[in-house]
Amino acid sequence: MATGRGDFPNQVNNSLCFPGIFRGVLDVRARAITDEIAMAAAKALAGAAKNPSPDRLLPTMADWEVAARVAAAVAAAAEAAGLARHPLGYEEEFRAARAMIDTARRATRLLMEGGAIAPVPASVNLPPA
Repeated sequence: MATGRGDFPNQVNNSLCFPGIFRGVLDVRARAITDEIAMAAAKALAGAAKNPSPDRLLPTMADWEVAARVAAAVAAAAEAAGLARHPLGYEEEFRAARAMIDTARRATRLLMEGGAIAPVPASVNLPPA
């Protein structure tokens, strides 16, 4: 099972879901977020887990490509439902979302290195840039 509690395995944190959902629907200018779009996001999230196990059903927040995978799945579902006013296709959305996220990560790293924002505590396991 998955839970919202961080002190148990399989934490489902909304930061795993919402960046990708909103990126996908905004990029294709979807008219609505339907149950099918939400299910596409959930399936993409579950499919992004590396080496899944009973204690690791979902990826962690350290896997920054999750949002791009969710965005691409959401965009594709919106297109399939006829809700996308600006269809992009899965691959184009994945590349665009990944590039946008990577740019934000680099900017954040530069701001941390320059002292403009506090660095991430060592206890947070972030992937390399």
